[in-house]
Amino acid sequence: MKHPIKAIIALLLRLYFGYDFLTAGIGKWKSGFDAKAVSGFLKGGLAQTHDALLASKGAAAAAHANVTDTWGWLISHVFLPNAGIFSVVVKSGEVLIGLGLILGCFTTLASFFALAMNFTFLLTGTVSTNPQMAIGFLILIAMGAASYEIGLDRFFMKKLIAKCPRLGKGWLRTPFPIEQ
Repeated sequence: MKHPIKAIIALLLRLYFGYDFLTAGIGKWKSGFDAKAVSGFLKGGLAQTHDALLASKGAAAAAHANVTDTWGWLISHVFLPNAGIFSVVVKSGEVLIGLGLILGCFTTLASFFALAMNFTFLLTGTVSTNPQMAIGFLILIAMGAASYEIGLDRFFMKKLIAKCPRLGKGWLRTPFPIEQ
């Protein structure tokens, strides 16, 4: 192991966040998380846009909107019409991210998708633990190959890069890190 301290820190972050994502995803599958739930969440985000706040609470509240108009447009025109698809994507994504992080399988890709999911929740006006998680996932991504020294990636990442050398070059080197 080339980076034992970094590897242990990465393992602890992976296990903590992986458990959080896995249990959230399983909970959504068990609870019947569906298009109605996604629509409710998204409509809550729309209520935090400038125009919605201006109409409901006045100019003072609208000056401090939590959701940008651009994101509100995406919610209205992309996410809400496809709420059923996004309900499956969210709960499946949380389970897959959780498993990937816990097992150390495609660790940096799981971290990237978890980061994207956290930013999506933040952009929709939900703070919760998302900022702390985003920082944790940025740390995992920045650790590169050390983030998978303790996990399944350790056994097959070099073989994968050897079979597909393009994965280890350019910008793809970030999600598929290997030690030189």
